[in-house]
Amino acid sequence: MSKKNNVIDFYGYKRKKFGLDRPIFSEPTTISLGSTNRFNKGHYTVVCNLVYEDRQFLALKQKDKPEDPCTLVEGVVENQELVSVLPVKEGDYQQIEMKFKKVFEEVKYKYAYNEKESTNYFR
Repeated sequence: MSKKNNVIDFYGYKRKKFGLDRPIFSEPTTISLGSTNRFNKGHYTVVCNLVYEDRQFLALKQKDKPEDPCTLVEGVVENQELVSVLPVKEGDYQQIEMKFKKVFEEVKYKYAYNEKESTNYFR
């Protein structure tokens, strides 16, 4: 909680209380989705989770179809728990997709760098 001129910033408190200040999942996690007209019923792996404008966004990969591309969804959070997922709004999709691409590029670069570095150690 932060203070400005002896006034408590309740916005910061609210963000922390409802888990809007950080991603819910810090590592790949399996979640189950029920059947809806938007998503297939089944188990999904949360490949990546990011927070943007106090909203949780998830990149999901279906467990039984790993060759399919990731599905981007918005996670609905209550009391720091994932309650449901919604499709990303059409107006936000392009911006969210770009954020995930940046994250995946960084991971890909770091992984490639570590692979190169580790192969040098074993030669």
